[in-house]
Amino acid sequence: MMTDRKDGFDERRQPMTPTRHRRRHAGAAFVAALCAAVAFATATALARDGIAAGSLPDAVAASAARSAPISRETAADFPVWKRITIGTGNGVDVVRDRLDAARIFVGDAADEILGRPAFVFGRTRMQLDLVVVTPAELGFLERVTLADIYHRAMQRGLELCPAETAPLLRLAYVDQPVGEFLHVAMHPVATWSGNLVDLTVANGGAGLVLLGGDASPGLELSPATKFVFVHPARIAMPNAPPAP
Repeated sequence: MMTDRKDGFDERRQPMTPTRHRRRHAGAAFVAALCAAVAFATATALARDGIAAGSLPDAVAASAARSAPISRETAADFPVWKRITIGTGNGVDVVRDRLDAARIFVGDAADEILGRPAFVFGRTRMQLDLVVVTPAELGFLERVTLADIYHRAMQRGLELCPAETAPLLRLAYVDQPVGEFLHVAMHPVATWSGNLVDLTVANGGAGLVLLGGDASPGLELSPATKFVFVHPARIAMPNAPPAP
């Protein structure tokens, strides 16, 4: 049975075809340390604000969501969290080298889709304003499918991230707190074997990581899971006076 995305490392991942591009520093010791750190982060979630990592049991997460309801009906209600620049013209080889140089662990599924034709690295520079959103902030207080989360977010005026957002955010977000897992809202990319994969930017305690995981539309998630969406460049302001 597929489990929740709560830890961000392997628990929601089906076996993926090995890729030709493995991170040189991603040895067995590093992976073992990362797994141990994730287990520790989950065990201490209550003391550290596990809701931020999407790591609390569903009942606790739902209770926390109900205790602090947040009404966010339009994109204007979501504060901008971070701004990044995409479309730098750097292709997959340059991005892989930068991830390697920064000693960022890249999971096999993530590394595979970085090199797939459907994973586009743009050549037109633009700035993206990003927001961090939980399903609870979209009105979901119980487990909900990935498709429903995306649909509700876009109804609110938020947008899916271009694929290159995830690796570029990973490179820029060097001060990510331990235990935080941010699932980048994006169109999934299929592996060679046909599995739909999206990307997660995380810090499991043993270093910064970029992970790939199940992006099936029917995947059910906790209302406390953290997602990254794009804040639209222009927001229609309700009750604004008509233009002269």
